[in-house]
Amino acid sequence: MHAQASQYTKWEHSDELKLKQAVEKYGNNWDAIHKFVFPERGAICLKNKYYTKIHQNKAFENTNELNKSEQMVMDFVRQILETQQNE
Repeated sequence: MHAQASQYTKWEHSDELKLKQAVEKYGNNWDAIHKFVFPERGAICLKNKYYTKIHQNKAFENTNELNKSEQMVMDFVRQILETQQNE
């Protein structure tokens, strides 16, 4: 029996936000989140990260503010592109 090498991939802030959004979409269906959003990470890893992160950092729960900021940037970029196309 051979021990499988552990593959650790650092969690980026964007990964944490993606996890939060996945939980909003799939609930606590960690297998679905693993299958459709994070196939490179195990379901238990996802669950542990989610609950650990929520208890560590309340800012993690405030993804709506970031989504609003991201939407504002996207709207601004869209306006610039439309302006350039109309010139």
